[in-house]
Amino acid sequence: MQEEKLKAGIYVKDLLFQYAQNEPILDNLSLIIKPGERVALLGPTGTGKSTFMETLVGLKKPLSGEVWIQGILLQEKTLSEVRRQIGFCFQNPDDQLFMPTILEDITFGPLNYGLSPENATEIAENLLVRFGLEKYANRSVYELSGGQKKLAALAAVLALKPDILILDEPTNGLDPLWRRNLAEIILRLPVKIILIASHDLHWVSKVTERGLILQSGQIKVDNSMQNIIQDTSTLEYYGLPIDY
Repeated sequence: MQEEKLKAGIYVKDLLFQYAQNEPILDNLSLIIKPGERVALLGPTGTGKSTFMETLVGLKKPLSGEVWIQGILLQEKTLSEVRRQIGFCFQNPDDQLFMPTILEDITFGPLNYGLSPENATEIAENLLVRFGLEKYANRSVYELSGGQKKLAALAAVLALKPDILILDEPTNGLDPLWRRNLAEIILRLPVKIILIASHDLHWVSKVTERGLILQSGQIKVDNSMQNIIQDTSTLEYYGLPIDY
């Protein structure tokens, strides 16, 4: 058991989260994600996908259970160390981009962790080129399209070179071209683990290999994404009709 905790990229044991007087959102949930895995987290709205991902980075505190990130037990004294391992992209990029310019948003993290302005700027400029955003470097987030905001938020997260990337509904509001661009970028990312919560089953099946269906606070299905999207009866049962 201890060896599993130390070797897993993400190790979750008996996670319980609930608000007072309500049914548990996470009900003794257990899960292991190994280095090298790209995982989709599926389930209808309100099943706790965002809550689960937020517990992995300490944004929400469970009532009980354990979270281990790359061999580190998540607790108050290890919170900053764990967050160095994980890049978390919120569903709404406006919750993440807050500096006067996109360049400053991307350099903020590296500067906060002690990199020199020169190194932080070099990292940011390389990411802007990679994401096709270089001409927007000195513009406000309010001048970007929805797809560009998503890419800028992802660039800000990747500037810290995380080992684990967590994305919450990354295709929300994106047109087909931006969804394709985002998929191509994700497939080239040099990270150990990717965990994506998405309702966009066709898209997420292109960028992940393993799928988890969350319902009633527990993982009810754990299978390959290809098997999941071909099993229409199971998808219907869990409120995830493939054609809508």
